[in-house]
Amino acid sequence: MGVGLLDAPVSGGVKRAVDGTLAIMAGGDPALLQRARPVLGAMGTRIFETGPSGSGHAVKALNNYVSAAGLAAACEAALVAEKFGVDPEVLVDVLNVSTGRNNSTELKMKPFILSGSFDSGFSLALMAKDLSTAADLARMLGLNAEGTAGAARLWSDASARLGKSADHTEIFKYLASVSGAHEE
Repeated sequence: MGVGLLDAPVSGGVKRAVDGTLAIMAGGDPALLQRARPVLGAMGTRIFETGPSGSGHAVKALNNYVSAAGLAAACEAALVAEKFGVDPEVLVDVLNVSTGRNNSTELKMKPFILSGSFDSGFSLALMAKDLSTAADLARMLGLNAEGTAGAARLWSDASARLGKSADHTEIFKYLASVSGAHEE
């Protein structure tokens, strides 16, 4: 029928979707990507040619694995800090000027987690799905990627416990519950 397909998932959250500055990971025929650039450019400022068809989806899942691992680590660190008597906000301030800094410490911990709003606009169930995809990809490639597999289990368990409507920042609530740091 003469129709070409690209897989072109995005990253950047609600804010970057609204302002048209998403990162776009495009997999497929480079000629098709060139034709699609004007349309994709209306949604994002960074368009990455990731390789063959399916590679955009793979890169998106792997990106979300790294993001989810950083968020879970920051949440656990905040729980331990608080239990030790350190204000979690102080911990986040230290992380943000130190080697522990990441997207989650900079953009999620204070506004969505420590504030208690848990309303970043991305669901925990979708994050769990992406982590499952990343773990499946590693297994399919014959890799023993224990970090990816562990993260997929953690987020799947959290999604099952908290439900489909939970925001991904609610991973903090799940970690607090299973660690014994807070009541659910």
